[in-house]
Amino acid sequence: MAGEGPVSAAATPHEPELSPEVARRRGLRTGWTTGTCASAAAKAAFSALWTGRRPNLVEVDLPGGRRVRFPVEWDAQDRAVVVKDAGDDPDCTQGARMTAEVRWADGGAGATLVAGLGGRITKPGLGLAVGAPAINPVPRRMILAALGEVGPEPVVVTFSVPGGEAMAAETTSARLGILGGISILGTSGVVRPFSTASYRASVVQQIDVAAAQGERTVVLATGARSETAGARLYPHLDPVCLVEVGDFTGAPCDAAHAPAWTG
Repeated sequence: MAGEGPVSAAATPHEPELSPEVARRRGLRTGWTTGTCASAAAKAAFSALWTGRRPNLVEVDLPGGRRVRFPVEWDAQDRAVVVKDAGDDPDCTQGARMTAEVRWADGGAGATLVAGLGGRITKPGLGLAVGAPAINPVPRRMILAALGEVGPEPVVVTFSVPGGEAMAAETTSARLGILGGISILGTSGVVRPFSTASYRASVVQQIDVAAAQGERTVVLATGARSETAGARLYPHLDPVCLVEVGDFTGAPCDAAHAPAWTG
């Protein structure tokens, strides 16, 4: 489906959220995003560098202002590790060991974030520079804020997730041009079980990447079989143009009619 004109608000399909109240009634447990866990690991690693003492617990702020505490482990290389708990969400990054190592920078100011065993951006369209670590804007702000609670000195923070490439293989990361491991994601800092918002966001993100590559056509598939059929019907399309949307038709239709496609 290519973008060919505006869609009226009345005609736009809407996919409702699974509200926190419904989730609680169903007994579902919330969890933490990779961004939240990365910010906690970074703070712990910087605290150890600054004070010479390795903390077993750290606190960080969520974007909404809530403050949360995380246990910290230390690996054989003395790097801080925060293990991701995704709650009851069927998240492939459940149990991911978000690992941070901090060293003093040679100069400059503030913090530089780099990827060790982690995802890197290789295609435009994600709002991050090609070659940069796959750390989304909100987690980046969370990480920098957590580091700022420790001290103002210039540091280099290296993030790694052992086994991240295998986790990323279960996602659309490679199709989006995120290679080498998982992304550091999250807008609220909290993982809500079976969140429709996160699925919608991933669908729209794939369409944005296709648009940034100059593609003018996307195939919206309801599932794996229809995606395979779409690939047979349109063999010339880049894989990023084959978007598995499930029941989420409204958001991708809006994205396909956005200025990135039509302007």
